[in-house]
Amino acid sequence: MKTNKLILSIVAMSACISITAQTTFDAAKIYEEDLNGTARYVGMGGAMSALGSDPSVISHNPAGIGTYRKSDINTSLSFLGTSVNTDPLYTVYNQGVGNSGDNARYFYSNNIKSDFNVSFDNISVIFSGAGMGSNYMNFGFSYRKLLNTDRNLDYLDKYFVKDNVDPEQKYVLYREYADHQKNKVNSYDFNLSCNLSDMLYLGWTIGILSTDTWSEGYLYDYYPSFDQASAADKDYTIYDKQTDYTAADRMSSAQGSGWNMSFGAIIRPIPALRLGVAIKTPTYFKQELVYEDCLYALNGVIKDGKNYNTSTEYKFTSPWSLNLSAGFTIYHTAIGLEYEKHFTQRSSLSVGNTRMTNQGAIDFKDYSTFKMGIEQNIGNLSLRAGYNSTESMFNDRDRRNRVSFSDSDFNDSRTDYQIDRLGKTQYFTGGIGYCSAPDSDGTQFYFDLAYVHGVKKSVFNLDEYTEDVDVNYNYKSDKVMFTLGWNF
Repeated sequence: MKTNKLILSIVAMSACISITAQTTFDAAKIYEEDLNGTARYVGMGGAMSALGSDPSVISHNPAGIGTYRKSDINTSLSFLGTSVNTDPLYTVYNQGVGNSGDNARYFYSNNIKSDFNVSFDNISVIFSGAGMGSNYMNFGFSYRKLLNTDRNLDYLDKYFVKDNVDPEQKYVLYREYADHQKNKVNSYDFNLSCNLSDMLYLGWTIGILSTDTWSEGYLYDYYPSFDQASAADKDYTIYDKQTDYTAADRMSSAQGSGWNMSFGAIIRPIPALRLGVAIKTPTYFKQELVYEDCLYALNGVIKDGKNYNTSTEYKFTSPWSLNLSAGFTIYHTAIGLEYEKHFTQRSSLSVGNTRMTNQGAIDFKDYSTFKMGIEQNIGNLSLRAGYNSTESMFNDRDRRNRVSFSDSDFNDSRTDYQIDRLGKTQYFTGGIGYCSAPDSDGTQFYFDLAYVHGVKKSVFNLDEYTEDVDVNYNYKSDKVMFTLGWNF
């Protein structure tokens, strides 16, 4: 029994990975992007890069700003409700899977957390000026909240271990994890674009990003007292009938900045069709990571619980991307289609002047985003609907080196209790807009409303006993967005 318990203890601690500084899993927290911007853009699922005339396309296809024939200013406010629920591979309704008999494994996770917040999501200004003939040169600025997530995860499992002498006697071993993340990314984009005879549009955008990520979690590994163990079972004597447990907390936060550029073009071969192409460079990030953890007990031995903390500056790049789009206008109907490819395997990560190996190409895979949207104009009103889907950026199975968890390991390096791999994200959208008739000087006011339902999946990966366990959890969001704007 002592041998079994020792193996269990080692395997339980091997669920922790020990890493110095930053990993691709941390970097991925700010690679993702929410569907956000103006209510019109959101209502059409973001499929507006070829149609243009909306500031939210400023970094996806900068040439879309060149389609403006008037100056514009707008701002957006949203009300966001979120919930998280966990769907483990093995649930309380599907017990005893993985092992048989008295050693069956039981998993519990009933994580449902709801939250609500108000967010200032967007403000944009576009200045349009006539040039020679029908050629225009435009300048644009846009602030947009690219990412604003708040995710929680809790997880509990238990094992049965039999007494060596008395097979009818068994003991329950518990393990519990928890993790809470907050990830925020803001983008400030500056654009220069042109319109050449309403047949060709060209654009360039430089983006400045600010990032702020935070996470906190704990590990609690618990063996109940062995007071009832058979006296003939000698393997229990070294524990002296004491409760054996391990408890640890950890926290990390990172703040930083980044920049990128994008170049785009839209061609209009016939009045009803626009075809767009754009390239966005990688975002070059520089961040400072602050990490802290506390060990309170290890395998039943009380520790001092003192903080171990470190601070590391690092640099990394996000994927570069290719955007292909098409826009169709038929009478009073506009349809947008868009495909975006993200080349993630070329991402890089370095600390100081040293580039870390086995980053990007091992953990990541190239992934795609697909968008589609429709707008129907009825007089001064517009009705909109859209769909947006993004694949996971992670390989199906991550490859990571694991180490045993000891006191020296804990205080010599960073320790995480889980691997969080972002999965598929989908948005279902709808909206309505109103635009006033032009005043005598050509100015117009408009008001847009959008609703978006999002489902973002993630996989929480653990090494459990003799095999891996993937715990799936869904981050669901319901957002109502308002945009108020003025064309002049």
